[in-house]
Parts: sequence; C-alpha cells; structure tokens
Amino acid sequence: MTSYCSRSLNSIRQHQKLTPQWNRSTSNESLNTIPYDTGNRFLALLGLIFSLIAGLVFVIIGVAIYIISPSHYNRELAKGSMPLLPDIYKPETEGVIFVPLSDSARAAIELLMSALVTVCTEATGYVHSTTLKWGLAKEGRLTFNANLRLFSATKGVFSPSGPVVNALFGISTIAAYATSTTFLLPCSLMNVHGHFVPWALISFLPPIIFGSMIILQAVLGFISFYTIPIYTWSSSPLDTASALVYHQYIYHRPKRCMRSVSKTNDSRTDPIHPSPRQPSSLSSHKSVALVVSLVWGVAAVWFIAGAFVYCRTDGGGELVWWGMVPPSGLLWGTSLLAMTQSILTIMLHCCELVTSLSRDEVIWRAASSVKGARPAGNPLKTVIGSWETVGLLVAKPVIHWLFGNAVALEAGIGFLAFPKHMLFLAVGVVLLAVFITVVAIHHPSGTQPAAYGHLQTLADLVDQWSTTMYWGHKGNGWAVGALPVRHAGTTNEGLLPPVGMDSIYA
Repeated sequence: MTSYCSRSLNSIRQHQKLTPQWNRSTSNESLNTIPYDTGNRFLALLGLIFSLIAGLVFVIIGVAIYIISPSHYNRELAKGSMPLLPDIYKPETEGVIFVPLSDSARAAIELLMSALVTVCTEATGYVHSTTLKWGLAKEGRLTFNANLRLFSATKGVFSPSGPVVNALFGISTIAAYATSTTFLLPCSLMNVHGHFVPWALISFLPPIIFGSMIILQAVLGFISFYTIPIYTWSSSPLDTASALVYHQYIYHRPKRCMRSVSKTNDSRTDPIHPSPRQPSSLSSHKSVALVVSLVWGVAAVWFIAGAFVYCRTDGGGELVWWGMVPPSGLLWGTSLLAMTQSILTIMLHCCELVTSLSRDEVIWRAASSVKGARPAGNPLKTVIGSWETVGLLVAKPVIHWLFGNAVALEAGIGFLAFPKHMLFLAVGVVLLAVFITVVAIHHPSGTQPAAYGHLQTLADLVDQWSTTMYWGHKGNGWAVGALPVRHAGTTNEGLLPPVGMDSIYA
C-alpha cells in the first residue's frame, strides 16, 4: 500500500531562513506540507523472501542429487536406459546424475537459469541499494538518487552497507552467475547402437553453490532491511528529494530555477537565459565516462580473445586448456569461470548507473508534460516504465548466457573456449556498449533544467512539492536593465506556460 508523509514547514523555514521570493503563490513560504511516497516496503520484503526460498530450494536439490546419485546410476543402468559410461566418468558417478538432453534444450535451460539469477539478484539488490542510499544520506554523502552500490559504502567496515557487505554482494553475484552455466555439463555417451548421443551431467555442487550465494544475499538484505531506517522505498528521485527536504538533509536554494545539475556547484544566483538543450548524463556525472569506457574496453578484450582462439584452432573446433573430470575438478573449474566472468558482472552492474540516471531524468522531465511528474510510484512500475532499465535487465541474462556458450566446462574434457561463440559474445557486448553510449550522450531537449536525479538540484528546481507536479513559467519579479527577471517553478494546478527564451530567470 502506498502511503505519504507530510509535515509543516515551520521548522524548515526557521532553520533555512529563506528569503521571500517573488510572491506567496510561487515561493516555498506558501507551502504547508511536503508530501512524499514512503514506497512499498512489503514489496521489498517479498523480494527477499522469494530469493531466500529460491536459494533454499536449490540447496535442497543439490543435497538430493548427492544422495540419490549412486542408486540412480545403477538403477538406470539395470533398466538399460543408461548408456555404459566411459572409464573417465566411472570414478565420478557419486554426486552426479546423467540425463538425456539435447544441446538446444540445455542452452534454453541455461538461459532460464541466467534469468532466474537476474531476478534474485535484482530483488536483493533493490533492498541493498535502497538501504545504502539512506545510509549515505544519514552521513550527508548522498548526492544522486542512483549510485554504484558495489562501489559506494557507508562508514564502518562491517556496517550493513559497508565495504564488507558490498564485497559479499559482489562475490555472491559473480558466483551465482558462474554456477548458472555449470548446472548442466554437456557430455556425449554411446548408445547401444554405437552412436554418440548428447547427454547432460548434473552435479550436486552448482545447485548448492548457487543456492548458498542467493541465501547469503537474502540474509544480508534482511539485516539491512531491519537495521537501517528507510524514509522511502520508492525509487523515484522526486520521492527521495522530497523526503530529504522533509527531514532537513537538503534545502531549497532560491534564485536557481534555471540552473541544471551541471551548474549545481556554481554559487552564483544571477538571472540567466533558459537553454533549449540540456546537458547529457555523460557531462553531468563523473562516473558515466568511466562506465562507457569500461564497456567498450570489455568488448575489445573479447574480440581479441575470440580472434586469438580462432587463430589457435584454425577457425574451427574449440580450444581445450586442460582435462578435468567433474565433480572433482568442478569446484576449481567453476572458480576459474567466475574469475573470467567477473568482469562481465561488474560491467553490467556499472551500466545500471547510466540507465538509472536516464530513468530519473525522464521521471523529472514529465513535469513539462500534460500528465505531470508523479513522485509516487511502485518500484516495479518505475522499472517497467523505463525502456533503458528494461533493456539492461534483458541484456544481463543474455550476456551471461552468451558467456556460458563461449567459455564452458564439458564433462570429461575440461575447460573449453569456443572461438565463434566468443565472437558472438563480443558482438553482444558491442551492442550493449552502443546502447549505453547512446543513453549517456543523449541531450534532453526543452528548457526544463536537467537534474539526472541530483538531489540538491531537484530541491532547487522544485518550489512546490505535490503528488503531481507541473513545471514552467510562474511569474515576473524585478527588472535588470530593460529585461524583467522571471521565475520558473512547479505547481500542482495543471500545466504551466512555457518559459520565454528571450527572458532571464532566477
């Protein structure tokens, strides 16, 4: 259920000692309340519970495989439905089961597993990012609504949103994606007719590792959930900004109605002309350039690696780096996969910053539309309503699935690299890089100053908080020479007139 908080501005006015601006209809002085959506706390809790149950289920599956594996092999062998295993597999029948499975079916299941990892890690990550956000706010270090949660930490090494917890979240996410590609190890067995047929080896280790990592994230999420006070679970930057104003972490600074996020550190308050084109997120957030460079760098690395393997194999087959018989070597092999895959996991995590900044800007810029900007919003609706966020959510399991096809473990053979699939992965990362670059360099059109979820900028631009806000021209003030100084701001009374391009605003 959505709920709202509001409180009298008397204490805020006493603390801030605002200078009266324009007239009572356009200033903060005219406000009686500051509403903000407290968000759906139950939805966050539901995500943690789902992840915890999913983790427990996979741990149980792993234990069950270990228990039934010897009898399963002997029973299927006696029935004649199980091909006779080669000698390389016979020492390893304990802890594994064999199932007939085509390559296409195995690939489809691996894609579904990657999607499940994304769902679970997004659910726990939502709690982690929200609790981190308010932990940073209480320390006075929250600048943007969106943050790189694995690289931003509150003070205290072992705090619920501190460096240790962030490291555990990162390691568990990498391990979960790595094990999702080793649930079904391909193997070829000879049937009674002497033909090799595709089977899959299922070890008890991947489900147990995967389940344990998801359980770890859920437990860390529960600890943060119940130990860090959260003012709003909404992911909207408008709810975050209004909550911060409500609790006096930030304040409205007058005469800055035309200063975008790129001018937030400019202390001048002199009137300025509106700009018909706003800055991009690339020029508004110092980390965006690093993210864009990282994605293009990863794409280049996979193109080089794919070309190297392609040359080593003369354009066909696969490169075998060593022999290994699961499950004795599966833990070691999965660890190597995780180390190789970690750069992809970190890259995709960093991409969240770019899409989140764009999403936050879209939410704010709706104030110039007929519908207006609505601070209140269900987190799921906020995500689904952003094509950038949806695009990245789709890209995450697909990129990890492409990696599982490019670099894999095969039962009885070892650690394999497939050159064509490595190039497919490189192409996938290039497409992601193009997508992220386009989002990062996009310049929003219109005179409404860009904020990209920068909280102090939003507090400066909004002079009337409401559940539905409209931004535009609000009135005239004094004159500077022959030009009248005008004011732009927000209201809840419907769409405002557009600002004048030939006018100056403060």
